[in-house]
Amino acid sequence: MSFHMIIKSNEIKTTDPLEAALKNTLPLFAQKLKINHYSPTQFAIPDAAWLFKYVFMDQKMRRELLPSNAAMESGKIVGEVLQRIYADTIYKLHPTFKKVQPFTNEKITKDAALQEEIEKLKEYVPNDEKDSDKKQKYLEEIPEVINHALDGLTKLAVASPVTCERQISIDQLEGFSSPLLPTVGRIDFDYGSINNHEFGNSPSLELNPTSQDAFPHKIIELKTKWSRLGKVKKDGTRSFLVSSLPAAASFNHVCQVATYAAHFNFKVPAYLLYATKDGYTIFDSTNCHHLTVDGMKKNLQIMFNTFRRRERILALSEHLTREEIIEEAAGMMDMNLDHPFAWNGMPPELLKEAKLLWKLSWI
Repeated sequence: MSFHMIIKSNEIKTTDPLEAALKNTLPLFAQKLKINHYSPTQFAIPDAAWLFKYVFMDQKMRRELLPSNAAMESGKIVGEVLQRIYADTIYKLHPTFKKVQPFTNEKITKDAALQEEIEKLKEYVPNDEKDSDKKQKYLEEIPEVINHALDGLTKLAVASPVTCERQISIDQLEGFSSPLLPTVGRIDFDYGSINNHEFGNSPSLELNPTSQDAFPHKIIELKTKWSRLGKVKKDGTRSFLVSSLPAAASFNHVCQVATYAAHFNFKVPAYLLYATKDGYTIFDSTNCHHLTVDGMKKNLQIMFNTFRRRERILALSEHLTREEIIEEAAGMMDMNLDHPFAWNGMPPELLKEAKLLWKLSWI
């Protein structure tokens, strides 16, 4: 089904946060390096990997050269199926104007959405044999993961109006030591309407934040977990290890949620929903301190501190050329090739470029 058949454009006006950032005066290092924002995803990786992926490489290079993987593609499928079931409004890239805008969603059934969206994973070309094995396994798991995610959304009493992929930007927040550039993100689900009850100011209501009467307006971040590769069996087939539900929320994930909560001035409750093929679990202010107002504010500042540190490193050489700024910054950051995930999946030719930048070409 084509983009235009899935959703119809509505008349909602919106401001592109990246466009707004460009209208402001960017610091000299940002102008030379052609960067205008940060994101929670950028916070989640070490400084050196960030410098290479988000400064040395531009967005076009990332999209064309950095490979996806079966887990990422499967997670996208789950999210898109749920959006097509629940969303009243979905923020999408306009095919003509190339800007993210809100569109009215024509809701369809779970079976119809799954049938259409799973074709995308079937068309996905794996990176290697291991990724191919994962693709085949995840094609089997997707319906179960979707069912458990649906159970979680039902538990959270998701009700209209539901907005998915809302694009937000936070910049120079009062009470925070903010970076010079804005931090942007896209919220998986926010729903309901704001009333007079403000999260953080109603302790008695926070004892039961999932109550419809407490806070009609809520935000949800959905994360999926997939089975992990096991050993190759004697018959040549691959075994898999089932991923268990997390006992605690990921720190990177709660920082991501804090960004979204900041957009609403921390006045709406936030939830982290994890789904696997075997079940789901929900983290909120009642079972995760990181999702209380104080916890989210603290974590947001931790993320901001990382961005501010990187800005200081880049600003030291902003009088130099783009290439020289990057080279000087690399000299202040440890590449750490042994990091468990920072350089995973990096194509050999790009990894070679990175090693040259860090003067490690002999490795």
